[in-house]
Amino acid sequence: MLKNYLTIAIRTLWRDKIHSAILVVGLSLGVLCCVLIALFVNDEWTFDSFHAKVDRIYRVHVREDWGEKQLFINTVTPFPMGPVLKENFPQVISQVRVNNFGAQVMVGSQRFNEQVTIGGLDLFDVFDFPLQGDRASALRGQSNVILSDRMATKYFGSENPINKVLSIQLEERFEDFTVKGIAEVPTNSSITFDLLISELNYPRLYNQRTLTSAWFNVIPETYVLLQEGINPAELTAKFPAVFRTLLGEEDFVNSKYAVNLQPMRAIHLDTSLPVGIAPVSDPKYSFILAAIALLILFVACINFVTLSVGRSLHRAKEVGIRKVVGAQRGQLITQFIGESVVITVISILVGLVVARLSLPVFNDLAGKQLEFPFNGFLVATVFVLLTVIGIVTGSYPAFVLSSFRPITILKGALPKGKQGFRKALVGVQLVLSIFLISSTLIMREQLQFLQSKNLGFNKEQLAVVQLAVPQGQRLPQRIQLGFDIGEQFKTELSSYAEIDAICVSAHDFGNGSWTNIGYTDDGGVYRNFNLNIVDEDYIPVLRMEMASGRNFSDRNPSDKRRSILVNEAFVKEYGWTDAIGKRIPGKGFVDHEIIGVVKDFNFTSLYTAVPPLVIVEDAAIALSGMENINIDNSPIPKLMIRIKAGQLTPGLDRIKEAWQKLNGSEEFAFSFVDEALNQQYRNDQNLGKMVSLATALAILIGSLGLYALASLAMQTRTKEISIRKVMGATVNSLLLLISKDYVVLILASLVLSIPLTVWTMKGWLSSFEYRITIGWGIFLLTGAVALAIAMVAIGYQTLKTASTEPAKTLRND
Repeated sequence: MLKNYLTIAIRTLWRDKIHSAILVVGLSLGVLCCVLIALFVNDEWTFDSFHAKVDRIYRVHVREDWGEKQLFINTVTPFPMGPVLKENFPQVISQVRVNNFGAQVMVGSQRFNEQVTIGGLDLFDVFDFPLQGDRASALRGQSNVILSDRMATKYFGSENPINKVLSIQLEERFEDFTVKGIAEVPTNSSITFDLLISELNYPRLYNQRTLTSAWFNVIPETYVLLQEGINPAELTAKFPAVFRTLLGEEDFVNSKYAVNLQPMRAIHLDTSLPVGIAPVSDPKYSFILAAIALLILFVACINFVTLSVGRSLHRAKEVGIRKVVGAQRGQLITQFIGESVVITVISILVGLVVARLSLPVFNDLAGKQLEFPFNGFLVATVFVLLTVIGIVTGSYPAFVLSSFRPITILKGALPKGKQGFRKALVGVQLVLSIFLISSTLIMREQLQFLQSKNLGFNKEQLAVVQLAVPQGQRLPQRIQLGFDIGEQFKTELSSYAEIDAICVSAHDFGNGSWTNIGYTDDGGVYRNFNLNIVDEDYIPVLRMEMASGRNFSDRNPSDKRRSILVNEAFVKEYGWTDAIGKRIPGKGFVDHEIIGVVKDFNFTSLYTAVPPLVIVEDAAIALSGMENINIDNSPIPKLMIRIKAGQLTPGLDRIKEAWQKLNGSEEFAFSFVDEALNQQYRNDQNLGKMVSLATALAILIGSLGLYALASLAMQTRTKEISIRKVMGATVNSLLLLISKDYVVLILASLVLSIPLTVWTMKGWLSSFEYRITIGWGIFLLTGAVALAIAMVAIGYQTLKTASTEPAKTLRND
């Protein structure tokens, strides 16, 4: 029986090749979209799950509440945190501290500027990074180093790197390290590294006080591994008693200083806490993409239902005859569901093949390194798709077809089907397609706005070079040394025709927050501002505008000692009308004076408003009165070099020549400000690309459906159209008559989609401080696009039918 059902199903599908092909293509595109986005969402939601003990691993974070505007939450911790937790709480089996620092790495005669990671002794016991080497001893030696595959290839090519020696600069000295392992760091890991050394090197980098008793100096991330069955909430409730002993002042510990635990699984998608070492992802992107995948699949399923029911008119006699000869309704339902399953299986296989082939392209769009897994997740995804599409979606057409009455059918009165329901389904499909089109246009307009907005400075042709400043001194001395080195570069490069202008700045753009200073003003109110340390050429090189006052000048020696610039946001913070001659209103700041107000420029991303900013030539002015300092983006000075238009390549060559002249064999690296700024919106750009792709698929699926429906509709209206032509109707009038139903349906769908689009897009746009407004032009354009696509999809069939000679149709009647 099953074989018979399958044979009939295949014959039926083969007999109506065009519509069968449309069903397969539509469903395959839906499967393709679902599978790719399912891989993306699965990767996001399974971050760090490759660690076998992940459900017992927690990251420590600290909450300090000192009153109004003085709430500090850190996912990096003091150095003593991990050892104290392990020593005082038996529930903590292991603690691992992880932090990064920039250093020069020397391999042979070559020097490279790298990020080096320091990991706790138990790192490879707690975390399950695949390692080529001995896990037990990998980080037990002070001079051991673990490399990633990428770094091993970079340094040693195809040679076996194990037991090779390289040197890493720790403070003022280069120390030799022996490669003891090659680690594989999965892309969905919150802990990443290229060069990993042991925490036994901490004494080479930090003083004893910082390592043992500095409770307000936060540097490493701290992870703890708990015993099985431990409730983290019950454990954290015991923390205050220990920290009261260590830090004193019971009310301070209970209300001001709280230590908490964050499950490792939650790190990647938790935006409620500050970013630690690794970036986090907003879970809304996963939800949006998952919703889009379901919409695409829904559109494909609607195609399936409407086309299957539409084809019922052509299979009515088959149903009537089979019922007359004894077929039961259950057998007919089984037959038609079987046909649905056959189409679904073919569609899933085609969709999986195309998904596998297009995965590299999707990875480029998503900014991921996804792989096509043949595992339980893929099997579960295929099973769900087969169930939803083949059985659930196929059930309605099956019940409709099997309900036809044989007497009515065999008398020639063909059932008209449920036209209202089919139109409703097509309407839903159009609403979803139009929603995706309008959302895509809005997202594209917002992203273009981000790229074209006047940021208050000129970002074009602006290269950034991080200056190589030796370690071994305190941060203020290193900053000053960086400016001295920067002056040497300015002297060296100033004579080159390809170079337009040069300045030195502690901070660049698009690479994290600038230094933030917290202080209490003269009125006892806690305030904060951002800080940048620059030279006198900073304002003109970046082509910023002064709102009032003047810029720094080398003709005024006192500028470096006591002059500062502020931005308009700083002036607004204090409600001043004229800031010139005033000072930062904090008692601890050394003598200084505001000499100029810079027009607000976006040194933070366009997700946030421009915060108050102080610009100085001497960091001591701003640091003297601080109570708290937060440094995210390294303040070690950078060269900011504007290259003349059309001289990009020779300009970079000149910069590299100067670098090699002043720094010898040290690795030369540079970046461009405009590219760094665009990277701030990478997630939204990737989302925009994927929504655009999904929209294109939805349009294609919908167009196929409209084409097929128009074809079926024309088959039932052939005689009507022939009679109208005999009565004098023209092709154009017939085209208008046939098309008007679709036009009305599209316009109605557009109206229904507008509230959905506005509500969804306002939610997405709300994450940007600077954003576009949703105007009617978007929806007029969307309606025009949808109408054009629909007319193309149905136009051919309509014109073909309207152009048919009436005699060919009516000769047998």
